[in-house]
Amino acid sequence: MRSRGAAMKIVIAALQRLSANGICAQAVVSELVRRGHEVVWVCNHEFESHDRQDGVEFREIDPRWVDVALARHPGRSAAHTAIVAANRFGMLRSLGTWPLVSKGYSRRVTRAVCEACVGADIVVGAYTQIDALIAAHEAKSRNPRLHYIAWFLDSFVGGYGPRFLSAKQLEERVGRWDRELLDNADVVVSMESARCFHMDRCVNEPWFEKMRFLDLPLLDLHRMVDCSDDPGTPKGVKTIVYAGSLPKGIRSPRFFLNVLSCMPEEPLRVVFVGDAANDDLNAAASSDRRIEIRGRLSHGDAVALLRSADFVLTLGNRLDNMTPSKVFELMALRKPILATYPIDDEPSMPYLKRYGDVLLLDERSDASEAATKLRDFLRMSHEPPTVEELEKNFWNNTPSAFCDLIELLGDK
Repeated sequence: MRSRGAAMKIVIAALQRLSANGICAQAVVSELVRRGHEVVWVCNHEFESHDRQDGVEFREIDPRWVDVALARHPGRSAAHTAIVAANRFGMLRSLGTWPLVSKGYSRRVTRAVCEACVGADIVVGAYTQIDALIAAHEAKSRNPRLHYIAWFLDSFVGGYGPRFLSAKQLEERVGRWDRELLDNADVVVSMESARCFHMDRCVNEPWFEKMRFLDLPLLDLHRMVDCSDDPGTPKGVKTIVYAGSLPKGIRSPRFFLNVLSCMPEEPLRVVFVGDAANDDLNAAASSDRRIEIRGRLSHGDAVALLRSADFVLTLGNRLDNMTPSKVFELMALRKPILATYPIDDEPSMPYLKRYGDVLLLDERSDASEAATKLRDFLRMSHEPPTVEELEKNFWNNTPSAFCDLIELLGDK
């Protein structure tokens, strides 16, 4: 019998380690290891290199054939196109079993999770993919003393599905799967953004009383850093730093650069880290000496630049379903944030509004009017939020919130 408060063995089934869900799982895993627990992470074998984490045992499984093929043929090659077409045909064939797409792959996941759960206290199945929930459900069925947490980082009920199925068919199909996979779950964790849907549509489901609502666990209060100055910045010049990629069609610096061009007299140093190939950025830097392009830097060097900034910049996504992981890193710096947004449902907006010390600039607005707002914001005095304030306002966004839930369940 495990004593109350003792270290536990915890199995995390989050299959796509390099995905947005994998980033969330990584944050929770790091916190569990920090607390002294033994963690086994079941995930796909990835073809991109990634760091191994001390204190974590990885159990890698062979992914679906399409993931292997696409990793070997990236880009827009003929082979890539053929693989995508073949996958679509395979998805059509699996309509009858959706969301289960590959029975062979699902069996591999279940076998790996069940083997990892020998001697374990808790198993966490993270959706997506459905195979992780199937495996965690099966592990609990084989060992009723094992605690099982179903973790919905994406919406299953009310989420996306094949366009060939009607909304009613999707809801009925998902309802059947939920009732089967969640019947033996101890806790069902969903995102706060899905609360209204679940309260409206799922209150009569047998698993509803097990629900807990948290959020993306990406604000790490243990990584809070103190502000520091960059000795290379002239006195009286304020530094703005952007660190991140600029994928075409998703995130663009154009609007912010136009805003800067409307305020040429402002003493600024604007540093872009992470993408040296953006045409708009290079054109602006050639005519405005305030703009510096650093390109790719090590993570440590990028963080050092962000720490030394007076203001940090985030550029909004054009896709409303992208996980806004970067914004939590910026909040941990406790700096004033400049943020542009190209769509009303930009995914980081709810978090930025709660943060408070932020200037939100609509990319669809007039650049000269935005420049006036930016000038006023730059000249304001800014008091960094305290760790206590962030903890109060964003507790459900911390890895600690999820880990507290795990430990509470383990102590029962």
